[in-house]
Amino acid sequence: MRLRMLAAALLAAAAVAVAPAAASAAPATCPATFAVQHDDRIGSFAVPAGSYQLSVADAERLSCAHAADLFRQFLEDFDGRLPFPWTLDATTSTFSAGNGNAFQIVRAATPSGGGGGQHPATGLRCPGVFRVMHNDRIGTLAVPAGDYTVTLLSVGPLSCTQATTRFAAFLRDYDGRLPFPWMLNTQTATFMRGAALAGFRIEPAVSPLPGPTPSSGALRCAGTFRVLHDDRIGALRVPKGRYWITRTSAGRPTCPAATRLLARFLQRPDGRLAKPWRVQASTGTFLRPAGSGFSIKPAR
Repeated sequence: MRLRMLAAALLAAAAVAVAPAAASAAPATCPATFAVQHDDRIGSFAVPAGSYQLSVADAERLSCAHAADLFRQFLEDFDGRLPFPWTLDATTSTFSAGNGNAFQIVRAATPSGGGGGQHPATGLRCPGVFRVMHNDRIGTLAVPAGDYTVTLLSVGPLSCTQATTRFAAFLRDYDGRLPFPWMLNTQTATFMRGAALAGFRIEPAVSPLPGPTPSSGALRCAGTFRVLHDDRIGALRVPKGRYWITRTSAGRPTCPAATRLLARFLQRPDGRLAKPWRVQASTGTFLRPAGSGFSIKPAR
């Protein structure tokens, strides 16, 4: 009898202990919609342009403002791999990190509330796309061949033409170390010029966009050049391995001529190249006074 009474008391205590936890969960529909201003995606999960209603699983654990900021960050992510411990259930459009930290997005017919967040948060998406002709990389950031959108972080400090020109130059860069004061956030593929809002972000294009299509790599020579041992050309270190050769213009030198020139330059470790050639070690570029020439880059 005493055992039954003790068991009943323990069950009652457990019920009292559990009840507050169950009651603490407070699902909530956020009062303002989130605006996605361009067709986008998070990994393979398509997010068409439009207004979205966000709902949080437990308002005590995750506020609407925090959920909206997380949604913006997930849209900005370059490769769509959510940061641990976040996961996405594409069937229910729910993002979850466990322990009640979860929110769901649903397309809304019309915007409502105001102030619910937007993507991009600031700046301007440039018209058209930038075409990367070959699998490439900028330092540790892999940039597969394909079309990319370019979004300015703010309007004013940088034009779309300047941003695409910079992107092309960064793709040609020899070692992936951007010139000062440029910095690269590899998680969001954001290039910043010192100040937080001076720069641009790239992202694989989701759908065809009207406008110009600048490209990079159209002048890259077929095949690669093999360096058999660690070498140097003046201040330019050239470790053994295979290299891409990219001409700086459609004129001379041709690809066969550039290949012969590189072989000849490797015979001059002091960097004293035959006039009028000079080497720009920071970018791995060999130039003539008129600006024509070619650049090399490790093929990885």
